[in-house]
Amino acid sequence: MRFLFRTSAARVAIATVAAVYITTGCVPVLIGGGMAGGGYIAVRDKGVGETITDAKLDTLVKSRLYKANRKLFSEVSAVASDGIVLLTGVVSNQDWVMIAEKETWAVKGVKGVRNYLRYGDELTPGQITKDGWITTKCKTTLTVTKDVRSVNYKIKTADSVVYVAGIAQTVQERSIVLATIKQISGVKRVVSFIKIADSKAQPT
Repeated sequence: MRFLFRTSAARVAIATVAAVYITTGCVPVLIGGGMAGGGYIAVRDKGVGETITDAKLDTLVKSRLYKANRKLFSEVSAVASDGIVLLTGVVSNQDWVMIAEKETWAVKGVKGVRNYLRYGDELTPGQITKDGWITTKCKTTLTVTKDVRSVNYKIKTADSVVYVAGIAQTVQERSIVLATIKQISGVKRVVSFIKIADSKAQPT
């Protein structure tokens, strides 16, 4: 496949990404529709291997849950951050709360499991749509929030409760992220697994 960069701005942007990768070892992430279309380049605060591991864990955990029970898979959201897998959702079978955790622990490379699954009636289509809207709103709002590196965070919403994991550069950044999400319409509560640099995350 041939890629043609028609503007000097695009060539400069690509060169910048390459320079960042070579000098820092971080993974460049492109936000927006394109270099010249108002997007910008950001860098995740994770090493190459660590980022790939999280992406791989996402796939492996979801695959294992799917093989265990397709209905369980459809009701459980699993996302990995720094090797720790966050399980969220409302499951219609009480046993699935522990089965999902057991299956997640069985995946090689998982460092920890944060199980926030809840047994109860299935979420209505309307609630599922609302949860999706809240997640999208959180992500887009953080993208334009000053002093926040939005690419460093993963966000999931279940029954209007927002779960956020990631790495903040400072305590102040974490406070800004949590305060911003709490102000979004429809959010009942925010559960935080944000780390400050290399410190251990604790739910907030």
